[in-house]
Amino acid sequence: MRPIKTSYAQSKYIGTLPRGCVQCMRGRKLVLFTTGICKHSCYYCPLSQKRKNVDKTWANEVPVSSKDDVVREAQLCCSLGAGVTGGEPLARFERTVEYIRMLKREFGREFHIHLYTSGDILTDKMLKELEDAGLDEIRLHLRGDLPLIDKCLGYRFDAGAEVPVVPGKEKELRELILYLEKVGAKFLNLNELEMSELNFSQMTKRGLLSNEDVFNTVKGSRDAGLRLLEFARRRTKNLSVHVCTSSVKNIYQYQNRLRLRAKSILRPFERIVDHCLIEKGVVEGDCEEIVSKLKLTKSEFIINREMNRVEMSIKNARKAKRFGYRCAVVKVMPTFDSFDVEKEVL
Repeated sequence: MRPIKTSYAQSKYIGTLPRGCVQCMRGRKLVLFTTGICKHSCYYCPLSQKRKNVDKTWANEVPVSSKDDVVREAQLCCSLGAGVTGGEPLARFERTVEYIRMLKREFGREFHIHLYTSGDILTDKMLKELEDAGLDEIRLHLRGDLPLIDKCLGYRFDAGAEVPVVPGKEKELRELILYLEKVGAKFLNLNELEMSELNFSQMTKRGLLSNEDVFNTVKGSRDAGLRLLEFARRRTKNLSVHVCTSSVKNIYQYQNRLRLRAKSILRPFERIVDHCLIEKGVVEGDCEEIVSKLKLTKSEFIINREMNRVEMSIKNARKAKRFGYRCAVVKVMPTFDSFDVEKEVL
């Protein structure tokens, strides 16, 4: 029997982790959300109202208006690959394929791209175009129509499945494991089911409960995933199976990506704290007057017009306090839509 292994992000798996997962854990994957359009209405869908069924493209937290937006975000996050998702990215197939081609042109063949899709609108022509564009990995969110995976086999990209572990659905998931092994699929990702404000009502109606120890996870999902992993260990020889926990996404994937972005955008007067947040001093009031009063050089500050404040080193903010200005130390998210996470008034 194959051994159960532990990943860098403390998740469990057998076989070999998909390359997309390895990069994802390290924060090296750009999340390319090509469209929010999707014909399915999965009760566990975590998408926000800002994105769900909205035909817009996002690169991480960046609303995309041109291909340059995607390239710049990938560069700022030191991305080595991209995960293409939605909605249903194939609902805007030409757009999705063009982004794959563009990223390969810009960053080279080694830039690893995986695509997450329900697969039910895939055609042979689409699969050939995805292969020609340079897709490295396709992940099907199978809902019961297991033979959908069959048409994805035999191409230059790896083909596998990625599904949430819904407590009470272990029988169906065991059947999925056996089917993927039989047809020669490369991998199966079993995602710990998560709750959000948007899907909480629908999930609780179905008897699903939130974990007390991890606020956004569903009670029983992780344990069911580990039982399925043990089943796969006993019943398969070639299929790689990974139980992807909430902490993989929210601690390793997300925080590592933010840390890399923070390093790219860090100004001389800022510093990284708490793994991925940017800390600095801020002074509120007449911005030009503040800069003049403190005699700051261009590298020592930036004016934030939106928040009517001057951002600077904590040392200079403490100095400004002596002049009677409203001053604080803030910790901010290093994202495109940056906001204060903490604010300590001086």
